[in-house]
Amino acid sequence: MFRSANSKLRDDGGFAAAMAAVPQDTPLVTIKKTDDEQQLVFGEVYAPGFPDSQGDFMTEASIQKMAHEFLHKGLVDKIDVQHSQQESGCYVVESFIAREDDTIFIPGSWVLGVKVPDPQVWSLVKSGELNGFSLDGMGVRVDTLLEIDMPEVLEGETEEEHGHRHRFFVKYDQDGNFLGGWTDVGPDGFRHKIVSGTVTEPANGHAHRFSFVEGVLHAQALH
Repeated sequence: MFRSANSKLRDDGGFAAAMAAVPQDTPLVTIKKTDDEQQLVFGEVYAPGFPDSQGDFMTEASIQKMAHEFLHKGLVDKIDVQHSQQESGCYVVESFIAREDDTIFIPGSWVLGVKVPDPQVWSLVKSGELNGFSLDGMGVRVDTLLEIDMPEVLEGETEEEHGHRHRFFVKYDQDGNFLGGWTDVGPDGFRHKIVSGTVTEPANGHAHRFSFVEGVLHAQALH
């Protein structure tokens, strides 16, 4: 199981979201969808009931409140890169709470669609160096115990790249520490090693994004 403290975040009027690279030991949601022609990225900013890089988590109601306040305060162009506190030129074009029947995003999560006009920033997205959204703000922390039953191996499906997907298999210990993983062999005859929780290692000239949270949801659905 994961054990963490519940963090109810409030925006401090600064940068509410950042395009960020997720560290190897960080079990976070990741960019789920890209549109090359329009240079758009889509992904969950925060999913309910899952620990973030600080060991915090939020309820669905708190996430919805945060998402609504973000728009109310007009922070749609307050997107920086790697928490630099410098506006990157990226801006929000879509913001919504994923519904229960959503087939792409985790139900109850706050999803952003962000335009990335800067070619240098877009190249970092395409390479996988920038692979998710991260909050930047102040919060009130309330100690709460979160328990998630974790099987020995989590599995799920990667995002499509080079015309195919893979089944992925990753391991976490009972404290939520990432242990590594792998994919199955794709139609091109290659498999990918996994050393971080958001993007596979390159093989045959490409890599695949994936989300560990999808593996948790899959495991819970089987119980």
